[in-house]
Amino acid sequence: MNLEHVTNVLRESGYRITPQRIEVVKIVLEKLAERSHPTFNDILNEVKQVMPSISASTVYSILELLEEVGLVTSFEHNGRTYYDNVTPHLNVVCINTERVIDIEGEEFVKVLNKYGVHPTTILIRGICSQ
Repeated sequence: MNLEHVTNVLRESGYRITPQRIEVVKIVLEKLAERSHPTFNDILNEVKQVMPSISASTVYSILELLEEVGLVTSFEHNGRTYYDNVTPHLNVVCINTERVIDIEGEEFVKVLNKYGVHPTTILIRGICSQ
């Protein structure tokens, strides 16, 4: 997924491409390319470095929009919302370190597909060895 793809999806869905949306999308794409799982605050803090006057509600609305049109997904852990890509995979949250680890898990996805479930995110909480 790249900026052009995201802006095309937003336009096709009837949304304007504003400077605020572009900046949030750039940061989200950068974080997801790093395979990190940014929280709302992570994204807000980075956007504010470029656009100091942007409001938290604007950033939140943009993230909701990205999720609504199927470009990102989110999951909750310990009161925090994490944003992630929509490619089916496992997210393992280490309860000791709060680290989120991506694991490609096609076998799990295939099993769920047999039951008519097409997941975008599977969240597993566990204890990691680190």
